[in-house]
Amino acid sequence: MRILILICISLTLKGCSINKDVYDSNGIKVYPKKTLDNFNNAKLTLLTKDTSVKLGKNNFTFEVDSYTLKKQTSESNSNHLANSHKGQHIHFIINNGPYQAKYSKTFEANFNTNSNIVLAFLSRSFHESIKEDGAYVLKQYQFNNEISPINIEKDPLLFYSRPKGTYQIEKGDKILLDFYLINTKLDRNGNKVKITLNDHQFIVDKWQPYIIEGLQKGEHKIQIELIDYKGASVGSLFNNSGVRKFNIK
Repeated sequence: MRILILICISLTLKGCSINKDVYDSNGIKVYPKKTLDNFNNAKLTLLTKDTSVKLGKNNFTFEVDSYTLKKQTSESNSNHLANSHKGQHIHFIINNGPYQAKYSKTFEANFNTNSNIVLAFLSRSFHESIKEDGAYVLKQYQFNNEISPINIEKDPLLFYSRPKGTYQIEKGDKILLDFYLINTKLDRNGNKVKITLNDHQFIVDKWQPYIIEGLQKGEHKIQIELIDYKGASVGSLFNNSGVRKFNIK
């Protein structure tokens, strides 16, 4: 062990950089994206009362503090990411389905089932989530005496966010990989997220955005799953995204 440490120190002193890529094989590269502004004070608050929410169409109203919707996020290292020309927004997710991008504090959403878990979080204009304690709202709505198997106060939850939709990839463009965690942390010796991208599989142990490079034009499949330190799935309905598809043109 001592010899190995000395070798690592020696290589570092000689200018040998440590490879920080999460995955690098067959032309596909995945690596962490550095976040330049965490928006530590950004806050999202739901003003809609639980008693007013019903099965079917609903109007939701939020309060946003220390963050501006519809504003373009200024980060120099995000120039090659897909960006919404409408600006910063809210990602609104029902039952871990594809998110709906909401650019106003008040908007309409529809509940089609008796059991509904809603996650709403603030998003940069290029769709990277704000991962601060006050920047999200998690709610549970049950109708017709439906009982949910999920306890949103205690159960570890993993929500899928990006990639999504169709990308017009030009030379130098990149794809954002992002997800949202509730009631759990990632650690080398604890829970992790297993990612399957087409036929490529890799594991991440840090909650942060990642960049995907090297994908060819066409349809791609991706799936994320919360696993424990033994590699077993962490039991919860929302801890496996199922297969999501996105396209590159």
